[in-house]
Amino acid sequence: MRPPVLHAAVVVVAAALVLAPVAGASAAPSAANQHPHAVLIGGNLRENADILQSIVDLADPDGTGPRKARIAIVTAAAPAARNAADAADDSENNAAANGLYYSALFQSYGAETYAVPIDTGADFPGDTYTPANAADPAVAAEIAASTGLFFGGGDQMRYVRTLFSCDDRELEAHTDCTDTPAMTAIREVAARGVVSGVSAGLTIQQGADMITGGESYEAWRDGAAEGYLDDERALGYLPYGGFGFVDSVVIDSHFTTWGREGRAVKLALETGHPYVLGIDETTAVVLDRSTGKGTIIGEHGASILDLTRAVATESGVTGVSWSYANAGDGIRLGDTIGIVKGKDASPLKARGAAAEPRTDVWDSLDGLGGAYTLRDLARDVVGSASRTGHGVSFETGPRFATTLTRDDATAAWTNSSGAVSFAGLRMDIATVD
Repeated sequence: MRPPVLHAAVVVVAAALVLAPVAGASAAPSAANQHPHAVLIGGNLRENADILQSIVDLADPDGTGPRKARIAIVTAAAPAARNAADAADDSENNAAANGLYYSALFQSYGAETYAVPIDTGADFPGDTYTPANAADPAVAAEIAASTGLFFGGGDQMRYVRTLFSCDDRELEAHTDCTDTPAMTAIREVAARGVVSGVSAGLTIQQGADMITGGESYEAWRDGAAEGYLDDERALGYLPYGGFGFVDSVVIDSHFTTWGREGRAVKLALETGHPYVLGIDETTAVVLDRSTGKGTIIGEHGASILDLTRAVATESGVTGVSWSYANAGDGIRLGDTIGIVKGKDASPLKARGAAAEPRTDVWDSLDGLGGAYTLRDLARDVVGSASRTGHGVSFETGPRFATTLTRDDATAAWTNSSGAVSFAGLRMDIATVD
């Protein structure tokens, strides 16, 4: 497993339409809307104040009134505690400890919390976190009394195992699942409040064909397979999918941070999904689920990969359109899918030197220890007079090359912090040896 890396508008679609800024793009919507919202966090929350405050504000049932946000903290994606001491230690990584940690964190922002006592197994006498609690009416009632939901990180398949009852399939390649009482209550809250999640808690928000694991190189070498695979580097996916709260796109976490662009393109190609939403670490998309309109907040950005004009070839794929939005930019996941310039955007003039080629473009687990490599190459390309950039996989036998091309349909801009966003950058992937 990788460690965390600490470090009236016109929508931009595949053709990179002329952009107009969206008024108030950097402000999170208020709870007074009473629309269902999602706060989709790419990973490594790092107690980011903007993200946490957005969740609490959206869960607040009456704005400036006396009632408080009440957030149900679901941490079943983490492993079960091994003993009572570990369960009570909020510095440990297990479902019970994570429940304590996130409860205290959200309480520090003025919210009330309910730590949902569900995990994948009762491992010691007196363990209060058990899979059986997903069927407990009292637990479901506590969830239903909440105004918001937060799903912690870990392994998204643990959410499937604990909150659904699924058909028996080899490698857990489920095609049919039913909700537990806890999941029914979760859907009730999500329909009227805010649902949020980080890392695995983000990925589980997807509908059909949810990613279960894998790395970009192995995805292109071996292709995708249904189910939960023994090899954590192999690209696996769950046909039934996750919760389906955001179901118009393939969703991926730690996105350009960990070089996951390659695996997301491969899965979208093999499963027939035209769009991918990838979110970087310490970054969130704050989405109005009724309108499909959202904004980016946090430290990095979110990607839309548009495969509507992509063509699969014997050696790879051509014509993927990549758009990348930073904090302050907007995003659309409704009838039209794309990104929107923030109100403080300034056009980027392509005057820089030619982009240097990268030799570990997908940030391999065995590679050079980099992060954001392909995103940084893309930024070099849109700011360069050379118009193209090239990178190869660290692994060989075969080696894969990613080529990025800026054309007349590509747009690029900076925000007040100097961060570079872009739209309509062409991505091609091919075998080179």
